[in-house]
Amino acid sequence: MNPAPRPDPGFLFMLGIYGRRPTRESVSLLRETNASGVLLLARNIESPAQVRDLTRGLVDAVGRPILFAVDHEGGWVLRFASGVTAFPGNAALGRARDPKLAYATGRQMALELSPLGIGMNLAPVVDVHAARYNPGIGIRSFGSDPALVGRLGSAFLRGLQDHGVAACAKHFPGKGAATVDAHVALPTIRLPRREFFATHLTPFAAAARAGVAAVMTTHVRCPAFDRKPASFSRRITHDLIRSRLGFDGAVISDDLCMGAVTTRGPVPAAALDAFRAGHDVIMIAHDPGAQREAVELFRAAHADGELPADELAQSCRRIKKLLSYARRRRAAANPAAGARLALQVARKAATVARRGTIPLPLPDGARRTLVLLPNFPEVRERFTFEDGPNGPGAFMRRAFIERGRYRLMFTPVESPQAGPWREAIRAADHVVFFCFEAMRFAGQRAVLDFINRQAPDRAVACLIRSSFDLGLLDPRITVIDACGYRLCQLQAAGELIFGRRP
Repeated sequence: MNPAPRPDPGFLFMLGIYGRRPTRESVSLLRETNASGVLLLARNIESPAQVRDLTRGLVDAVGRPILFAVDHEGGWVLRFASGVTAFPGNAALGRARDPKLAYATGRQMALELSPLGIGMNLAPVVDVHAARYNPGIGIRSFGSDPALVGRLGSAFLRGLQDHGVAACAKHFPGKGAATVDAHVALPTIRLPRREFFATHLTPFAAAARAGVAAVMTTHVRCPAFDRKPASFSRRITHDLIRSRLGFDGAVISDDLCMGAVTTRGPVPAAALDAFRAGHDVIMIAHDPGAQREAVELFRAAHADGELPADELAQSCRRIKKLLSYARRRRAAANPAAGARLALQVARKAATVARRGTIPLPLPDGARRTLVLLPNFPEVRERFTFEDGPNGPGAFMRRAFIERGRYRLMFTPVESPQAGPWREAIRAADHVVFFCFEAMRFAGQRAVLDFINRQAPDRAVACLIRSSFDLGLLDPRITVIDACGYRLCQLQAAGELIFGRRP
């Protein structure tokens, strides 16, 4: 009998590619590396039809199944600007507290993604939000109750997987208590083991029991378990996941091109360390040179007998199980059903967080009411907005502004420069300020501080990115918490503020 072929370590990789159609470079990268997965980012996405052509074209050109994955969490993390339902996200589902809505959201996402050739959604986030401000999680979390996060996360992932798309619970072992964004630098979470087990591991255990296909680790240092970051710690990535949770699905690394990793050393070496820690899938989202170097490093280590053969075989087995989702393209879903569901969640989530001086709703057609929206084009390279960065403004005009006697202006997001909005605030009878995370963005903080000084008894603030901004606002300001900034959430908040529905 001929011996079984040796597995190719390149199969362990999920790589990011460039372009919105199959290119000579992307096809050659996948052929040369034998990567099993492709991570689709905003740079690869223009429309559902284009994504469908991209995934089919790459599979045809490479000549084998490929697992296409996307971060489609809803809320903050969204890659499609149109053609796919923009769901409110986890914070809104957490506010609604209804597992049936979480399941329905996962189901609709799967029905929309699967026909495009996308076999994995890198969701849900099951990080438990701590009491302190967290710039990397925020509205991506279902909330601060571990049991609720576990119930909603499990319902969400079942909705995905019951309808043909693999789910991925993240970010293990939980980075809800981090105060630094891993995209920038390495966070350290100094919590005792007891608190990790009681709080942050609870939703992952629930996800494992619910049969989640994959778990993604995070670049965070947890001294209670190891001095090494979780991505490179076998105590965390293998022992906690396999022994403590009893999980036998795929373990995926977060992108190794993040600042938390690249400031530590070269990406190829980090990839090898991540595999030795216990990952089955190594994700490198950028830099084709680093991607090829990492695969060659793995192949050389394998040839020299430095990669444990049994662990390599187990990882390949788990990845092949994931690849079964790559073959499950379904018929296109009903987009109207997605829109109705998204608005239902948004309306359940939007609440009056504080009743200040101004009662709601505002008088119909009130004169001299100033509505302030963030100038989203400032951050168009960092975040996805439905119908583009001008979409929220166009929606608000259509839904509310043109139907009443309101004035719409745009406020700075990142730069705290002075502008005409200051005089407009002084002159207005009422000010409605849609606040886009003043804890993070200096421009929004400047507007918030100015309203605190000049118009606290004439203002309504609507929090659309961070509930923590509530603590920055004068107690006289009436506050709506929309839990996000998708159009359905702007509509739900607008209904509370202006008292009518489009």
